[in-house]
Amino acid sequence: MLVRRLRSDMVHPRYDNTTPKDEQRTPPSLYKKLDARFHFDLDVAATQDNALAPGYFTKDDNAIQPDLDWYSDCGCDGIVKNIFCNPPYSRGQVEAFLEKGYYESLKGAIVVFLIPCDISTNWFDWCMLAAEWIRVKGRVQFNHADGTPIKGSPSFSSIVVVFDEARRKQQGYLIVSEMIWK
Repeated sequence: MLVRRLRSDMVHPRYDNTTPKDEQRTPPSLYKKLDARFHFDLDVAATQDNALAPGYFTKDDNAIQPDLDWYSDCGCDGIVKNIFCNPPYSRGQVEAFLEKGYYESLKGAIVVFLIPCDISTNWFDWCMLAAEWIRVKGRVQFNHADGTPIKGSPSFSSIVVVFDEARRKQQGYLIVSEMIWK
């Protein structure tokens, strides 16, 4: 069997990985469509260069630490109500952010996630507690911090998961819809 190995300094020609996977930016056009509906106050998984909301937490802020309150500790004026999260997709991070986001929604926040649509994962169980799922039509092509698209597209589709405990209790069922964003 022939195994083709690439030197560590080589990149598959289909992909551009100059922006680390966990720092890839949500496409501004997708974010704007979601922001028009939810009016985000805070982005809890951002870098200084790729933040899209007025307030943001970086890796150094460690947004998933238990004693950090997304709902009121962001340093913004007043209490944060609407939170956006495109979590790092590296091992264990999606589940940690979903768990934290769910508990923040119990405090009154609306927490909106952009995540891979993969119901086979253990972390997808958290999504069953959401008020709404929004299927994103087409593959999301993530961006560099400056907003330019990263060459290639991920091998997965994406879903927007909305934790809104007040609406979930009021409606009594999960809303499933789809969104065309391009």
